Amino acid sequence: MKQWKEDFLTLWKNKWYKAVLIAAAVCSYGFLITHQTIGIDDTPFDYYFEEGLIAIVGRWVLFLLNKVLHIADFSPFMMDLAGVVLFMAAVTVFSTLLYSILGDKLPMWGYALFAGIFLSSPIISEVFTYYLHNGVAIGYLCSAVSLCFFRQGLLQWGKKCVKPFLGAAVFLWISIGCYESFMIVWLVGVFLLLLTERIADIRRKVFPALVAAGVVAVTGLVLRSLMIALVTGLFGLEYLQGEAVQRSVTEMLAWMFEPDARALFHMTLKRVFVMYGVFAYAYLPIAVFMFAVVVMLLFGLWKTIKNKDLWVLLLTLGCLLTPLLLVLIEGKVTLYRAAQFLPLICGYGVLLVIYAVRNFVLWLSGCERWKKRKLWCGCINGVTVVAFCVLLFNQCSDMNRWFYVDYLKYEDAINTMNQIAYELEREYDISKPVVFTGIYEVPKSNIEDAFVDYGSETFYKMKRLTDLVDEHLLEKYYRNYGVWVVQTPSLSVIDWGRYAFDTDEEMARFFAMHGHTIKPLLDTSLYEGAEVYSASLPKFPVKGSIVDMGDYIIVHL
Repeated sequence: MKQWKEDFLTLWKNKWYKAVLIAAAVCSYGFLITHQTIGIDDTPFDYYFEEGLIAIVGRWVLFLLNKVLHIADFSPFMMDLAGVVLFMAAVTVFSTLLYSILGDKLPMWGYALFAGIFLSSPIISEVFTYYLHNGVAIGYLCSAVSLCFFRQGLLQWGKKCVKPFLGAAVFLWISIGCYESFMIVWLVGVFLLLLTERIADIRRKVFPALVAAGVVAVTGLVLRSLMIALVTGLFGLEYLQGEAVQRSVTEMLAWMFEPDARALFHMTLKRVFVMYGVFAYAYLPIAVFMFAVVVMLLFGLWKTIKNKDLWVLLLTLGCLLTPLLLVLIEGKVTLYRAAQFLPLICGYGVLLVIYAVRNFVLWLSGCERWKKRKLWCGCINGVTVVAFCVLLFNQCSDMNRWFYVDYLKYEDAINTMNQIAYELEREYDISKPVVFTGIYEVPKSNIEDAFVDYGSETFYKMKRLTDLVDEHLLEKYYRNYGVWVVQTPSLSVIDWGRYAFDTDEEMARFFAMHGHTIKPLLDTSLYEGAEVYSASLPKFPVKGSIVDMGDYIIVHL
């Protein structure tokens, strides 16, 4: 424990590491922290955290945390700031894990850039706009601590390894109790840990280590199942079990027994190819991810040949193929908001480049035939630092852009809501229930960056790739504004609120949070008739888009 603490403080007390990490945090998350928004899935705080819906789906950590800290009370600045601070701690623990293996074989600025690239990956903007961020910061932190315990168990292999492995299982249990996708993060972390040891010429027996990881993973999953049952029984949440999709492994695997399971899985793999490959043309985090994948594969092949160690290549493939496990379990492509593995792989790809550059510089500095080797070494290091600082800046800028897009989207939602409320309060009896029909689309000017225009150069680059697999594949992502590339920033709280939980109750809650009172239509049997009737109505704010039906009022969006 003392050594882990010393390694952590070695990183955190280093001025360059601290400067890079703080700069990345401020530039990436500063706008989010200071500009509160309410988006999709942000209005039902009480339903999730007080009533316990979030615990039913297996995310029990935030539910229990709310019993102590009352995080369901909407306080965006404080919760956003706490999330970023915890995330900074998490990437530092991941850096500590790597430092415990590589030590001075990697320059301190290498660890700093790994942490900065990890922290600022714009894919995090897909989930960080949700209130409490689905617990991703806690999940990352606990995953990192679990991996530290796991490595300690490997170092104490034998009778003394039981306690560290148990500690690894407990922290894994907590991390997947925040968000089930952290099982993938943890498994990728195990492969990265073992791969880093092989790179550092630590020749550990890999197969027993993987078996130990399997035992820890299974233990964490069993603890999660037991915890869900315990929380459900202890707080009387049984009545909520039919209200949401259960996130148990057995339920998620049910797709395999469907008649068209094979065709569904083939299409899912095609979608993975598009979302985590082709979209690199238009979405920066996917481009960085593809860069990291290529770097890891090339480095793995080179190191395998150089050291005659096949485990390097196998562990590299394990890192890159593990994310497909979630695809296999769920039977659908992993949404970007659940792709927590991606920033870790991106950061590691950068770390490998810096490691390779350092070794090349060391070789060059000892090469007698290069008379100006000191100058060349300084130039190579300088170019590497500048290149990755540029990447870090672009990531921070991209993250900031998506948070700004989310803010513009929120402002549009408020303006639209105020117009609707004004019309309802002026012309109608607001004691009657209100039902919202139609589809609300955020103005293109606010979210156009989330789409690739039809007929653009980027569109044709993507289409040429997808046509090699399926000429209709890219069409799966066609939307009104173009090819749908970035997910969460393009989604509307108004469109989500119409039928979020079968009724427009969440829409009414959104109105109430901004000072307007409307009564939701809770009789779901009336919704189909309202949709049919409103099909010929003009869209709001055109006159005639609001109609009093006697028992309720229709607002057609």
